[in-house]
Amino acid sequence: MLITGADGRLAGTGQANADSDGDFVFENVQVEDGSTYTVSVDHLGVFYGTSLTHDNLAEELTLTVYETTRDASVIHVERQVMVIAAVDKDNQSVSAIEFVRLVNPSDRTLLPDLTNLEQISFLRFALPPNPAELNVQSDLPGGDIVSIGTGFALTSPVVPGAHSIDFSYVFPYEEDTVSYRQSLVQGAGIFQVLMPETFPDMAVSNLTSVDPVNIQDTSYRAYEVRD
Repeated sequence: MLITGADGRLAGTGQANADSDGDFVFENVQVEDGSTYTVSVDHLGVFYGTSLTHDNLAEELTLTVYETTRDASVIHVERQVMVIAAVDKDNQSVSAIEFVRLVNPSDRTLLPDLTNLEQISFLRFALPPNPAELNVQSDLPGGDIVSIGTGFALTSPVVPGAHSIDFSYVFPYEEDTVSYRQSLVQGAGIFQVLMPETFPDMAVSNLTSVDPVNIQDTSYRAYEVRD
């Protein structure tokens, strides 16, 4: 257990081992208004945790842990959207951000192992040629970003339930086009590319044009493929 004081500083720690019924007790815990109490459990190399405030310390705390799997096929990508954010015509570069919504509907946590390439056990995403300034955000616990092939992999465990991953990057283009293979290695219920209406001379080939999308008062032309 980690205790964070009202000033944001670490105020204390505690450790307890669960008994045969899965119950555990932290002894002599200093309780103060404004503090946050984060409890985590390490099970089979995966951390599961939750945070409590001073007001709900009296409630019974239950942490759910899961067995693990190395089979990445348990992951289903419901939607992956690539948004063209900006185009620098002088430097011939494009800024993009992708939003991935996925779910692990099983009762096991996907535990990545990059040493065994015979069984893929990690999330992988493709990028256009010569990408730069890659920035990845997700609600997954820990893990690293690893460059592989034509994209990157995440070494974060994926616990059962829904998750989101967002990543932005910049890539170059020559003359008037850029072409690459978008490998949806986890599949996708819907894959979309969105382009602001302010870029009227841009289009996406090999995808179906669908109705425009409005996001925060900005209209985007939309191209997609399903299943």
